[in-house]
Amino acid sequence: MTVKLFRKPVVIVFIGYEGAGKTTHILLICNKLKEIGIKPYCTYVKTIFLFTNLFTKFMPRLWRSLWRLAVSIDLLLNSILLPLVWAVRTLIIPTFSEKQVVLVEEGLYGSLVDYIHAVLILNLWPITYKALKILFVLFRNIRENGIVYVWCEPSILSLRWIKRKSPLETPSYIFTQIIIFNIITNTLSNILQVDTTNFDIKHNNKQIIKYIFSLLNSNK
Repeated sequence: MTVKLFRKPVVIVFIGYEGAGKTTHILLICNKLKEIGIKPYCTYVKTIFLFTNLFTKFMPRLWRSLWRLAVSIDLLLNSILLPLVWAVRTLIIPTFSEKQVVLVEEGLYGSLVDYIHAVLILNLWPITYKALKILFVLFRNIRENGIVYVWCEPSILSLRWIKRKSPLETPSYIFTQIIIFNIITNTLSNILQVDTTNFDIKHNNKQIIKYIFSLLNSNK
């Protein structure tokens, strides 16, 4: 396979349920790209719950009103921070280090789940609406080249969480992910859907590599 020369790196976002296999596939694809002479850069961009985590750490029995306040502050801050982090990790660092492909876990769409989940759980619609308006305005001109949607049957997720010894996700969060990601896949184009229910990694990797090369060759 041949790739045209280019300057700006191709940015591909991996989205999907917690435990669907995003991180696993990113690491495998990163190694595969290196083997075939492509310079990849792997990164993670997601909502940073700074105040919420601090409050819950030092005051674990938070009043609901304080919890809502902490989440509200974090959502507003992330409306400014996320685009900045995105620009640094997907454009500035990869460009100066001459990377050709940037593989991003979560990105704007993963963060969008956090915003919508806050609305459902804490009824933070007014503040969330304002935060989302800022977020989408700032993200308007710094978008990805492609999206890989890593999914599986939701019924097997709990087994994967137990196997990797990670905290169990709440049903409401998984429900929000399913809704948001279904909307994204039905609305946006140029999305590769990868089913990891049976975890056929070899087949999935071939799909993703082929998809990445199609983006590389169309990037001028």
